[in-house]
Amino acid sequence: MGRAGLVGFVVVATVLTGCTGGGGDVHAVISARPASAVLDRPVSISVTGLPAGARTTVRAFATDAGGTRWSSSAEFTAGGDGTVSLDRPPVSGSYSGANPMGLLQSMTPPAGSKRTAFAQPPDGYDVTLQASVDGQPVASAELHRLAPAAAGVTAREFRVPTDGIYGTLYRPKGDGTRRPAVLYFGGSEGGLNRVVAEYAALFASHGYPALALAYFHEPGLPATLTRVPLEYFTKALAILRAEPGVDPQRVYVMGGSRGGEAALLLGATFPHLMSGVVAFAPGSYVNSAIPDRGESAWTLGGRDLPYVPSREFRAPTAAVDPRAVIPVERIDAPVVLTCGGLDLEWPSCSFVDDVTQRLDAHHFRHPVTVLRYADGGHLSGDIPPGAIYTSQTVAHYGGTVAAAQRSSVEAEAKILDLLGDR
Repeated sequence: MGRAGLVGFVVVATVLTGCTGGGGDVHAVISARPASAVLDRPVSISVTGLPAGARTTVRAFATDAGGTRWSSSAEFTAGGDGTVSLDRPPVSGSYSGANPMGLLQSMTPPAGSKRTAFAQPPDGYDVTLQASVDGQPVASAELHRLAPAAAGVTAREFRVPTDGIYGTLYRPKGDGTRRPAVLYFGGSEGGLNRVVAEYAALFASHGYPALALAYFHEPGLPATLTRVPLEYFTKALAILRAEPGVDPQRVYVMGGSRGGEAALLLGATFPHLMSGVVAFAPGSYVNSAIPDRGESAWTLGGRDLPYVPSREFRAPTAAVDPRAVIPVERIDAPVVLTCGGLDLEWPSCSFVDDVTQRLDAHHFRHPVTVLRYADGGHLSGDIPPGAIYTSQTVAHYGGTVAAAQRSSVEAEAKILDLLGDR
């Protein structure tokens, strides 16, 4: 099977002849369904042809864009039929609990490596699987993890001043049928960062056009998160709605952290322009510019929006100037919110509670989905599910790597449900 295509069911395996402790031969096979798929698609892995009850170790290896070889392992007990399924919890290994993708998600670099994140090669990468019994390899297979381009996703750049916005539109392969679309932007890191681009491309691979947008720290834009016009985002929405293959009546906005603040603001300020709002670990009020020189992060009609100064950063919503609180009750569409109980950037779960309480108090008529992770941090929901190797240090953001992974997979599923809901 070549890497250019996607398949629904593939078995890729090399049978190795190994010996058990009792001296018998083992003719095992590793099955993967599918063996070739876009980065965020789950894989079902099993090993058959093992001795009943055999303690079997399954290992995974992958090489990142920098040439570092990452690996993981998990030990299982074969069933009476000689089968090991990675849908079941391992006895021991790099991860615990039932997680079909656990072997891929728990990869780490070699001891002593300075690599803190798996750098995905732009065209995708291969994962080698190996099963061993009593230390003897008995089967191997390869998984092909494909970039969205393999599903026909194409990219088109927009730049200032020619287009009036700075971003990249990812379009799915298709027949021109008008589909729901997403406008996605990041947080205080600024620019058109890799995370935003990867997430947008993955949505396009599911059939939904997605515009990854920068709103500062790129040529032609404000250098810092200072006095960014909300009208800039409406220009991006207008461009997205006018694109062939986009249903102009079904456009959604999505952002994380300060971008989540922006998403809620846009929904409250221009409710007629969007069909849904997704905010990852958002704040509930308008914060100051970065750096704070007595200006707001956002403007409307050329005037600063009321804001909370940096000295009150992380303050409870009830303690700040009420004029700066985002009037989320004006949103006229479904809302999806995520938060982490161990968020070190700001108390996102408290802010999400403030948002939902305000919506409840105003008898909000649209569905509100809250994905709350007690062990999650500031990255809750905001890592592209294709970037499953999130073994990077999360100390700055709080929470566990497992929570970051789990929340992102679950958030993507909820968003895809929202996009597909008629």
